[in-house]
Amino acid sequence: MSKATGDPALYSYTDDQLMQAINAGQIEDSLSVLQSRYGHKIRHFIQSIVKDNWLAQDVAQETFVKVFFKSHLYQIGTSFKAWVFEIARNQALSALRSRRRSPRPVTSLNVADPDGQQNLLEQVFSSEANRDLEEREFMTAFDNAVTALPEHYQTVFRRCVIDGRSYQNVADELKIPTGTVAIRIMRARKRLFQTLSPHFDRLRRPPACIQ
Repeated sequence: MSKATGDPALYSYTDDQLMQAINAGQIEDSLSVLQSRYGHKIRHFIQSIVKDNWLAQDVAQETFVKVFFKSHLYQIGTSFKAWVFEIARNQALSALRSRRRSPRPVTSLNVADPDGQQNLLEQVFSSEANRDLEEREFMTAFDNAVTALPEHYQTVFRRCVIDGRSYQNVADELKIPTGTVAIRIMRARKRLFQTLSPHFDRLRRPPACIQ
């Protein structure tokens, strides 16, 4: 990761001083320094849990977004390293739970007997038309909500979440810190979740891309 583009003096700060700087409003540069200090180890730690290199990269970025949002909870004088690794562990486990909750195809379900399987298939296909309509309505609302995002949020959300590009790749293209990309995506997701929440009662679960 490249160094922060702001105050170079931040690189001489202790972890506690960087956390104090974040709480004082010097967010992006301080996060970038912490990422340069711990990002590589955090990513390898997460990868050892999720067993997926691309997922590990994104979860590592989300970890530092959590550092920002939880910065007021960090106790100065304790171990920042232990604190951030605990956040990383929780994020990795959450990512694994989300993956396990993803709906499985009908053919992957274990059914005790052929009749039971036939009944299951009939139930699935009888509701297919309604589900397709609900999903089309949701996707229209989703597209409109993304388009309504502020441009700087929309840009990174489309590139990273919709197009599937890595945070680092988009950060390099836009010439901004990866921490900035992560924060903008987190804020975009919060706005989308609020805008689209009226639709969730008709869906099996909220889409992973805005959780």
